[in-house]
Amino acid sequence: DKAEEMRTISLLFLLILAALGKKEVVIVLDRSGSMSEYVGNRMSRLDKAKQIIENYLKNEVPDGTLVGLVAFDDEPSLISPFQPVNDAYKATLRDDLDKITADGGTCFHPAIEMAITNKDLINNVTEAGTILFVTDGENNNNDRCKITDEIIVSAVTLQTRLVKTEIGVDVQDESIKELFSQTGGETVSIDSNLDVKKFQGVLDRVFQLCKCDEEGLQYSVSGRLRGDCQTVYNGGLWCYVEDLVSRGCSDLRDSMYAGRMWSYQACTEREKDAAILVDSDNNAYDIDDYLY
Repeated sequence: DKAEEMRTISLLFLLILAALGKKEVVIVLDRSGSMSEYVGNRMSRLDKAKQIIENYLKNEVPDGTLVGLVAFDDEPSLISPFQPVNDAYKATLRDDLDKITADGGTCFHPAIEMAITNKDLINNVTEAGTILFVTDGENNNNDRCKITDEIIVSAVTLQTRLVKTEIGVDVQDESIKELFSQTGGETVSIDSNLDVKKFQGVLDRVFQLCKCDEEGLQYSVSGRLRGDCQTVYNGGLWCYVEDLVSRGCSDLRDSMYAGRMWSYQACTEREKDAAILVDSDNNAYDIDDYLY
């Protein structure tokens, strides 16, 4: 029957999504002395960043995603080479993060160089990997810390995607600006207290997850709210998503809201159940004017 046919199609859609290429992400985390500043609840900026990263990797990132971790001050340290996220990885994640303590200065080049050229990180992936660069300070003003043209060329050649998170600082270093210009990198600013929701949004963007808008955005037609995985269109539940964040959605379509698109996949990811095909009133809708 029609319902069983739609169930089969939806399950096939899920399997196709699962088969898409895995993601590889290197988190490059500033551990310089300024990261020891307290931001509330007797927690330093570094401890708060580590806590958010740990919770996110354990609870949000799909199993099989390759994640590496580099920490830096005047010098970088390879805390963890690329490893697939799974139960074993999650069990040791806290120990890896506990190795990171705040001290020293802020030197960009060696950290970026390690993330890009280390054989256990970006240089070892078969497809373009992503670097999340997190800092709360300006680059040390010396030649050793300036990002070289060679590293910029390597990043472009490897098609490396870069996202920089600036915590309470507007980084003016020209060498990292050039790196981001050449690679089309993104920069996100967060207040000095490291707002949890904003940082989680950055991680959503980095890991390209497919997630519904957290505000539960809907619109009304004839007194009835549409969207937020509560109504069906063409046989599937749908919701609005943030177009800059939910890049993991393979079915994004334009909407009437600025900065928002809509997706079926986001509802599938939310419910983890492709068999949900009708809304709470057991109705299906197939009227183009109902969806923007």
